[in-house]
Amino acid sequence: SSNINSGNMFNSPDGMMFDTSGLLWIQTDGNYKNEGDFAGMGNNQMLVGDPATGQIERFMTVPYGAEVTGITWSADKRTLFVGIQHPAAPFPDGEGKLARSCVVAVKRADNAMIG
Repeated sequence: SSNINSGNMFNSPDGMMFDTSGLLWIQTDGNYKNEGDFAGMGNNQMLVGDPATGQIERFMTVPYGAEVTGITWSADKRTLFVGIQHPAAPFPDGEGKLARSCVVAVKRADNAMIG
């Protein structure tokens, strides 16, 4: 959409963390309705950026209405644990449904380190 341009590439960065190799992990918590100032932004996501090159790439997206809330790695850096808050729940009003927050474990198919 015209709302996505070089100065507005992704929606509402909320959490950030550097890993031990110096990569910057960026988590978004924006307005998932994709209207107005958020038109065309899509679902929330986690991106990884390389401060040395300025390159930023999407690592994952989360379900409609969810946000990425935290990350950590296993000691061997072969598993990335990602917190996902209130997916598929009508947050914040609830409407009688419980949020389905969870932690997702991400591994590479080749069992190499992540990050």
